[in-house]
Amino acid sequence: MNIRNILVVVLALFAVQAAVAGGPLDKKPVKKVTTKKVETKSDFDKAVDYFFDEKYDEAYTIFKKELNNPKHKGYAATYIASMMIDADEVAAATEAINKAQESLPTHDSVFCAFFHGEAARLMLAEGNNDAALDHLSKAIALDPDAYYFDRRGKLLHKLERYDEAAIDLAKAAKMNPDDMDAQIALGCTLDAQTKFDEALEIFNAVVKKWPKAANSYAYRASTYYNTQDFAAATDDAIRALELDGENEHALWLLPYIKAQDATVVTEKLNAKRSSNPAKWDAVITTLE
Repeated sequence: MNIRNILVVVLALFAVQAAVAGGPLDKKPVKKVTTKKVETKSDFDKAVDYFFDEKYDEAYTIFKKELNNPKHKGYAATYIASMMIDADEVAAATEAINKAQESLPTHDSVFCAFFHGEAARLMLAEGNNDAALDHLSKAIALDPDAYYFDRRGKLLHKLERYDEAAIDLAKAAKMNPDDMDAQIALGCTLDAQTKFDEALEIFNAVVKKWPKAANSYAYRASTYYNTQDFAAATDDAIRALELDGENEHALWLLPYIKAQDATVVTEKLNAKRSSNPAKWDAVITTLE
């Protein structure tokens, strides 16, 4: 079985916990857009702070009032839409997005890009991938930031448009070299293109830069699997589990490796069992 196009399954893509539990292609998108700093903050500025501090009840109360302020309506409606998307209130989010679109602060290109990014999230919640791509492209035109290239690239990967995805994710990875997930997402897309040598080059660099990160090894293991280097794939999956005993990708991948080479998986896991029987017995049990 070739698994190059399969990544971690995350059922609630935009749930709050996705940023923690999901893989690099499943992170909840977060981009902070701030207003101009002033010594005495207005209620609107306080609401923005509440929003990014995740004090959503306080933020929502103020933003609802600001919908009556023509100067702030587009901003407030966009932030409300964002909160409604997170709450899976699609109807309320749609209403807020429509209000925001009527009053967008067109002089503020960075915030307008943020609006399109949130509109893209709403379109994805509704299953409209084409509209989501359109909004992300508009966001990039307004604010060519790594954040938007990363999101569009990941969506293109999901749609199996790997050549286009690789272009966007390469830009995001270059613009943000300290974002491990951006580097891994690029490696996954190169793997999906069957450019295994290039994928391994990316993953090797990730492992070197983040040697204590479980996903560094877990996703490189997939490329080793696809090159039929099952021993190396097993070593990486085991290393990922040593660093994070609940690493989803490694636990998901090991049964596929075992199906191809049960001997190498069994031998390597048995060797680990002596150091920590309880931990590795549990892993072995899941493979039986």
